[in-house]
Amino acid sequence: MKTPIFLSVTGSTLLIAAANAGAQSDKWYLDVDAGAAIQQDVNIKNGGGKVDFDTGFRTGLGLGYNFCDSLSAQLETGVIGNSINNVGGTSLSAIGASAEIYEVPMLANVVYKIPTHSAWTPYFGIGAGGAATMLRSSNVPLGFPKSATDFTFAFQGTAGLKYALGKNMELGVAYKFLGTTDHSWSQNGVTLKTDGTMTHSILATFTWSF
Repeated sequence: MKTPIFLSVTGSTLLIAAANAGAQSDKWYLDVDAGAAIQQDVNIKNGGGKVDFDTGFRTGLGLGYNFCDSLSAQLETGVIGNSINNVGGTSLSAIGASAEIYEVPMLANVVYKIPTHSAWTPYFGIGAGGAATMLRSSNVPLGFPKSATDFTFAFQGTAGLKYALGKNMELGVAYKFLGTTDHSWSQNGVTLKTDGTMTHSILATFTWSF
């Protein structure tokens, strides 16, 4: 868990530093979100079987710039964490084993906001970049590395609704879909290859404009 937290804090620090550098303009904004993350099953490519995940969490921080009322660009990072429930139909808890993955997305997003001339603002966005995905396992007898990190291409789609509390603050809800390309985790001669991960997240959001 230390590695994803370090990467997320580092990314957050860079975003805040960039925000301070551009604080003269009220077109800048910070997005903070948190909620549940549901990972789809992934196929194991070097051995067969599937990996099934428990529902986990996602937290995120984004720095954005409004070009106009309807269009903005954003840099985003965060942490997504999910425990693995079973592998190839075998429950890990039943054999005294455990495993989890932590993803740290690093994305550039474009967001389109639908003007409603009210306090409510629906929006849609797409993004692309990379993701660092950490695999941690204990006592898994199925060819799992104990600790390995994989870097992959990542892409994202999002949709949400915000409500303005005032000129500079908004609360909202959002759905985010994050996908990656195939994974390959290796450590000490042990390699696990899987399909890319696909994560569905339902989030509460807070936006501060400055």
